[in-house]
Amino acid sequence: MIDTPRDILQKQFDIIMAKPLKERLDGLFEMTDLSRKIIQNRIISKNPKISEADLKVELFKIFYQFDFEKTSLDQIADGIKQYWKEKK
Repeated sequence: MIDTPRDILQKQFDIIMAKPLKERLDGLFEMTDLSRKIIQNRIISKNPKISEADLKVELFKIFYQFDFEKTSLDQIADGIKQYWKEKK
Protein backbone atom coordinates (compact mmCIF):
# COMPACT_ATOMS: atom_id res chain seq x y z
CA MET A 1 0.00 0.00 0.00
CA ILE A 2 1.34 3.40 -0.96
CA ASP A 3 -0.49 6.09 0.96
CA THR A 4 2.21 8.75 0.91
CA PRO A 5 1.48 11.68 -1.42
CA ARG A 6 3.75 11.94 -4.46
CA ASP A 7 5.17 15.33 -3.43
CA ILE A 8 6.21 13.93 -0.04
CA LEU A 9 7.87 10.92 -1.71
CA GLN A 10 9.77 13.33 -3.95
CA LYS A 11 10.88 15.37 -0.92
CA GLN A 12 12.13 12.18 0.79
CA PHE A 13 13.99 11.23 -2.36
CA ASP A 14 15.55 14.70 -2.63
CA ILE A 15 16.71 14.57 1.00
CA ILE A 16 18.28 11.14 0.53
CA MET A 17 19.96 12.08 -2.75
CA ALA A 18 21.42 15.24 -1.15
CA LYS A 19 23.46 13.07 1.21
CA PRO A 20 26.98 12.02 0.22
CA LEU A 21 27.22 8.65 -1.52
CA LYS A 22 29.11 7.10 1.40
CA GLU A 23 26.34 8.06 3.80
CA ARG A 24 23.66 6.67 1.47
CA LEU A 25 25.60 3.41 1.09
CA ASP A 26 26.14 3.13 4.84
CA GLY A 27 22.37 3.45 5.32
CA LEU A 28 21.72 0.83 2.66
CA PHE A 29 24.15 -1.64 4.24
CA GLU A 30 22.69 -0.97 7.67
CA MET A 31 19.15 -1.69 6.44
CA THR A 32 20.31 -4.83 4.62
CA ASP A 33 22.06 -6.11 7.75
CA LEU A 34 19.00 -5.34 9.87
CA SER A 35 16.69 -7.22 7.51
CA ARG A 36 19.07 -10.19 7.50
CA LYS A 37 19.10 -10.24 11.31
CA ILE A 38 15.31 -10.01 11.52
CA ILE A 39 14.88 -12.92 9.10
CA GLN A 40 17.61 -14.91 10.86
CA ASN A 41 15.88 -14.42 14.21
CA ARG A 42 12.56 -15.52 12.72
CA ILE A 43 14.16 -18.72 11.39
CA ILE A 44 15.82 -19.44 14.73
CA SER A 45 12.59 -18.82 16.65
CA LYS A 46 10.85 -21.44 14.49
CA ASN A 47 13.75 -23.90 14.81
CA PRO A 48 15.97 -23.11 17.83
CA LYS A 49 18.26 -26.11 17.20
CA ILE A 50 19.03 -25.20 13.57
CA SER A 51 22.66 -25.70 12.58
CA GLU A 52 24.77 -22.83 11.29
CA ALA A 53 24.89 -24.43 7.82
CA ASP A 54 21.11 -24.90 7.69
CA LEU A 55 20.56 -21.34 8.91
CA LYS A 56 22.73 -19.97 6.10
CA VAL A 57 20.85 -22.13 3.58
CA GLU A 58 17.47 -20.90 4.82
CA LEU A 59 18.64 -17.28 4.70
CA PHE A 60 19.82 -17.79 1.13
CA LYS A 61 16.54 -19.37 0.09
CA ILE A 62 14.51 -16.53 1.57
CA PHE A 63 16.63 -13.77 0.06
CA TYR A 64 16.84 -15.32 -3.41
CA GLN A 65 13.52 -17.16 -3.71
CA PHE A 66 12.38 -14.87 -6.53
CA ASP A 67 15.72 -14.74 -8.37
CA PHE A 68 16.13 -18.45 -9.21
CA GLU A 69 13.89 -21.26 -10.33
CA LYS A 70 13.25 -23.76 -7.55
CA THR A 71 15.60 -26.41 -8.97
CA SER A 72 18.44 -23.91 -9.31
CA LEU A 73 17.74 -22.48 -5.87
CA ASP A 74 17.86 -25.97 -4.35
CA GLN A 75 21.11 -26.84 -6.17
CA ILE A 76 22.79 -23.66 -4.96
CA ALA A 77 21.44 -24.23 -1.43
CA ASP A 78 22.86 -27.75 -1.46
CA GLY A 79 26.25 -26.33 -2.47
CA ILE A 80 26.11 -23.75 0.32
CA LYS A 81 25.22 -26.43 2.86
CA GLN A 82 28.05 -28.67 1.68
CA TYR A 83 30.52 -25.78 1.82
CA TRP A 84 29.62 -24.90 5.42
CA LYS A 85 29.70 -28.53 6.54
CA GLU A 86 33.18 -28.98 5.07
CA LYS A 87 34.39 -25.68 6.51
CA LYS A 88 33.74 -26.88 10.07
